Amino acid sequence: MTDKTPDTTPGAKPSVPSPTPASTAPVPPPPPPAAPASPPAGKKPAPVRKSSSGLVFMLLILGVLVVAMAAALWYQRQQSERTTREIAARLDTLTSQLNQARNDARQAITLAQTQGSRLAGLETAVQDAQTQFDSLEQTWQSFSDSSAGDAVLLNDVERMLALASQQLRLAGNVSNAIVAMETVQARLARADRPRLASLQQAVNGDLDRLRAVPLVDVPAVSGRIDRLIDLVGRAPLLVPDAAAPEVTSAPISSREPGPPVAGRSEPDIAADAPWWQRTRAEMGLWWGQALRTLGGEFGDLISIQRVGNPDALLLSPDQGAQLRGNLRMRLLTAQLSLLMRQSDVWTSELDTVERALAGQFDTHSADTQQAQRLARELAATRIAVSVPDLADSLSALEAVRAAGNGAARGE
Repeated sequence: MTDKTPDTTPGAKPSVPSPTPASTAPVPPPPPPAAPASPPAGKKPAPVRKSSSGLVFMLLILGVLVVAMAAALWYQRQQSERTTREIAARLDTLTSQLNQARNDARQAITLAQTQGSRLAGLETAVQDAQTQFDSLEQTWQSFSDSSAGDAVLLNDVERMLALASQQLRLAGNVSNAIVAMETVQARLARADRPRLASLQQAVNGDLDRLRAVPLVDVPAVSGRIDRLIDLVGRAPLLVPDAAAPEVTSAPISSREPGPPVAGRSEPDIAADAPWWQRTRAEMGLWWGQALRTLGGEFGDLISIQRVGNPDALLLSPDQGAQLRGNLRMRLLTAQLSLLMRQSDVWTSELDTVERALAGQFDTHSADTQQAQRLARELAATRIAVSVPDLADSLSALEAVRAAGNGAARGE
């Protein structure tokens, strides 16, 4: 900005206009300086430093703008540096992660190659095992089809038949014999040899006969023997003992007084009877009740009982306990004879127990009666049944062996 106000300062030289290129005439000399005109009356002089203050203000604004731009540039530089550092840190992190992923990928590739080689080795081993299995199966099939396989099968059949025969002859155990025969039947059916058809038919016949044999329910019969042992230990003897001190025999005299007769609780006289008749009736009723009470109290002193064995009344408590122990031992022996199928011992022991119950125990007791009934039922049970032999199967086995030996000698 330029101030176009003419400078009126004394001594100042007037401004000379610059020559223009179009003007080539000589410039006249400037006129002499005129005397300063006095200011007109009533007007104040113009401010002298207006141009300087505006310049300072402009410079101040310019400085503020420069400082602001410098601050903005510095802040932008700081932000750029911070962003650069973050980008560098992220690049480092990504680089490390990329290296780790690259290492993991290398390890995975190595592991996959190792597993692939192992899988290839396992496939080779499986193929070798399958080849060996096929060869063994062919060898076994050829062995089974040969006469040596028939010999092995016949030996197994002979062993199982011998076991079944022993179970029948020694213990009379039909169930175990049936199991052995079913095993023989399954082996022959699985072998499916035409030359063993006669043996298979004989085994089927013997097995059907064994299944038709009536079986003894050993657990049920053994449980009934245990029940009888309990009754023998609880039933009372003819004499009091430690096990059952209460003798429940039925004496002739009643143990308890009978119930009062109906209509006798009050004297049966008229209401208007004289006093001496009422007194006599009451005295008669009192004497009757007294006699019945005395009869009930002293009736237990004398009892009459029929005893088949007089020696049973002479047993001491120790002898009674020993008698019960002997009966328990006999019942245990009968239980053992049930398992061994010894019918003679079974019948003898139960008959002895039944006679002891009838002669030594109180037959009027409910426990004694139940024990006698159970002993009779057990004695009537047949524990030994006739079982068939395995002669047909053994004969068929010998015939098959003889035919095989003849064929081998003919070859």
